[in-house]
Amino acid sequence: MAVKDYGTRSVRRSWTPLIITGSSVVGILGALMFTVFDLARFEHDNAFKPSPTPIQRARYAPVAKAEWRQVRANLEARLDQREPLELGAVWATRAGQICGLVNGRGSFGGLTAMTRFYTVDQQPVFHQDIEHIAFQKAWFECRRDPYVMLHEGTTEPGFCGTELGKRRCYAVKNGVRVE
Repeated sequence: MAVKDYGTRSVRRSWTPLIITGSSVVGILGALMFTVFDLARFEHDNAFKPSPTPIQRARYAPVAKAEWRQVRANLEARLDQREPLELGAVWATRAGQICGLVNGRGSFGGLTAMTRFYTVDQQPVFHQDIEHIAFQKAWFECRRDPYVMLHEGTTEPGFCGTELGKRRCYAVKNGVRVE
């Protein structure tokens, strides 16, 4: 390729830098497009699942409530508390799993407050029952598919989600207490 040097003389330049630069730009643009499409697919696959229609909810609610009665009995037996269970939000997923939060109140060797659980074969599974990553994956699946709500309540784990915590905790936004 001939390049004029400020109009005075012609200098012979190699095509190699131009080819390398061009292929780099094309590669970067291709990788960027692949990343954008891959990210969009990931977001779509992991988004919250759509809510059921009223007809679907009416059809599945009695089945979920019957399942919840059995799970609640297993939960009460597992936690073995003198007082009635304090429940947070509890829901059923499309797969028939019951997920929610319950106040452990010392059932795990200390004041644990609102603790997440999900069920496997109508038996409650808590975080300390299995390894961390397995529980987090299962809980993520629970959180993205609240198909039928069985008990309204908090989705906040920990002390501030309990009845006692609601009286003692307060909301903070940008370091300032919010009423």
